[in-house]
Amino acid sequence: MHIALGYQWLAHHAAYHMERAFGQAGHTVAYVGLPAVQRAGYDSRVDIDQLLAALTPAADAYLWIDPAGPYFPRGIERLPMPTACYLIDVHLGGWREHAARFFDVVFVAQKDYVAAYRQALGHEQVYWLPLAAAPDVHCRHDLPTLYDVAFVGSVAAAHKRSSSRMRRLQLLAARYRTNDVFAPTPVEEVGRIYSQARIVFNTSIAGDVTMRVFEGTASGALLLTDSVQNGLAELFAVGQELIVFADDQELVDKVDYFLAHEAERAAIAAAGYRRTHAQHTYEQRVRRIVEVLQGPQLRLAAPLRAAGAAAVRDERRAIYTSLHMLDALFDDARTGGLGPLRRGWSAAPALARRLLR
Repeated sequence: MHIALGYQWLAHHAAYHMERAFGQAGHTVAYVGLPAVQRAGYDSRVDIDQLLAALTPAADAYLWIDPAGPYFPRGIERLPMPTACYLIDVHLGGWREHAARFFDVVFVAQKDYVAAYRQALGHEQVYWLPLAAAPDVHCRHDLPTLYDVAFVGSVAAAHKRSSSRMRRLQLLAARYRTNDVFAPTPVEEVGRIYSQARIVFNTSIAGDVTMRVFEGTASGALLLTDSVQNGLAELFAVGQELIVFADDQELVDKVDYFLAHEAERAAIAAAGYRRTHAQHTYEQRVRRIVEVLQGPQLRLAAPLRAAGAAAVRDERRAIYTSLHMLDALFDDARTGGLGPLRRGWSAAPALARRLLR
């Protein structure tokens, strides 16, 4: 396939790992996301239907990947080819339901949200697509073991609202040998750090199955994570391929236990490693996307394809506000006439509150 791919480029973004996986699987990608120092792109206010109409070769489908930053182009609902979105942080924000209405196919990273999105959108083309590991980054390196417990990830923004993450990281850092769990880490170092750890620690924000579940197991360490739903027990054999804990005390108890029982820890880590590399890489996720987009029953089912201009503007306004797209918000209001302008101004207080957080 030839995929037009839109997202905000970051080297650690799941979308970038997925973009590389498309290429490794023999597909071609036209990047139509935001520009960055490392690559050319397009302004978020671009009319995507006009941009894609000029692509050579023509795109077979358009894929938008969340979290996209300030990127949600106009005209998605007018595209003549199938459109799809991958909602990764679906557990964090209701604005993604507005975004999903622009797309024919919706992939969600958290299983428990599939039914709700199908009901909200009024069609069945909503699929569970878990996160994954990139084997060229998240792999076992032949390095000496330096850490009892390792963690790489964010403790800012939405993550700070989950006080359990900060509290547990402080608890682990005070009790065990860890990497600098609060320091930013280059993407190429993630697998190396995890390879130097006996245990990789994970805790979710809102019961989500995070990237770290796959990255930690792919690097050969024992993955110790909070007990969540969202399909975790379907992805891994809990207790045999990774370990879960229920609260802070059980977290400490299980770290102590598995540090003291090296053979048991190594066996579970090895089983998790095999599972991830066999079933949970971005190559497998890309294969599933292509399978759906080339399926014989695929319909152009986006609810906003048949909606009026006012309804489309209202949905975009909710997205622009949530993504802090001030320029796009008022451009859209200005071109839509006085009514949309008033609606645009009505969103300004909410946008201001977001920007001042």
